[in-house]
Amino acid sequence: MSTAAGQISAAALRGWQLAELRGGQLHFTAADGLRRALKDGFFYVRQPAGTELSAGDRFARSFYLEGGGAGDGPRDPYRGFHRWTSEQLGRHQGYFCRDADQTEQFFLEKAWWDRVYPAALVQQAERMRDFALAVQRAVLARLDLPRELWEEATGHSLTPHGTHTLTFNHFRPEVAARGLNIHKDSGWVTVLRSTERGLEVDRDGDWCPIDPIPGTFIVNFGCAMEILMRHTATPVAAVAHRVVRQPPSGGAKPDRFSYALFVDSTLDDRVCPGLFAYEPGGGLRLEAGFGTFLDDILDNTYREDTTGLY
Repeated sequence: MSTAAGQISAAALRGWQLAELRGGQLHFTAADGLRRALKDGFFYVRQPAGTELSAGDRFARSFYLEGGGAGDGPRDPYRGFHRWTSEQLGRHQGYFCRDADQTEQFFLEKAWWDRVYPAALVQQAERMRDFALAVQRAVLARLDLPRELWEEATGHSLTPHGTHTLTFNHFRPEVAARGLNIHKDSGWVTVLRSTERGLEVDRDGDWCPIDPIPGTFIVNFGCAMEILMRHTATPVAAVAHRVVRQPPSGGAKPDRFSYALFVDSTLDDRVCPGLFAYEPGGGLRLEAGFGTFLDDILDNTYREDTTGLY
């Protein structure tokens, strides 16, 4: 156990797994930490030394607010992003505000970061993307999957062809609705920044809280990873999770926020036809087109009467 990892108590972890990425490898505090994390569908990971999150935190607290400008003082580059919509940016991107959830959200893929996000946030997004890909490679290195298949099997997600999205959530406690609906992430790994309680995961039919631990991210495994590895000696669970309704605080504390870097397969069918399952001795078998799979997961997540499961 490293000194840094050891500073987090067993009580804080509540039996969940903690790792640190060093030298391109994941080092878990428990001897069987990776096996347990693959079964749980997520784990905590120490933030890299020198991680700077102020730009992301500021954007999460501000993106939904009206922007400043003439007559209101200098324009705030972290406000006014509700004007960016899917009509400008493409399907599943931009600002969304739905009645079924307390969340209002902002989704943006890598291709748009330089044109839309403030410069400091672009730098943070790129660091989070690089860290997420390093975590994904470290996990793949411990799975029952030949290295020569990584690129094709993971939908070229480890390359610039992959779909890399930074997504922000602002929770509106004044809205009488669920916090965020039950769902599984669609892709490979998600690196989540969370600072307030409210996240829960499904463990054998019980909803268990996943409280934030300072100095860590939460890494979720997604459906693509679950589908790929389900027939192998190292199956991976895609964790079903939700955020509970946030009660009004009367202004006593700031609204809850979170944000995450999602690593997904390419959406270009010419590069990769979709999601595969790997069978040892049999190779890769195409299971579904990723674009359609992603559409279904997201549409079911944000409807009032469905869940984002498959």
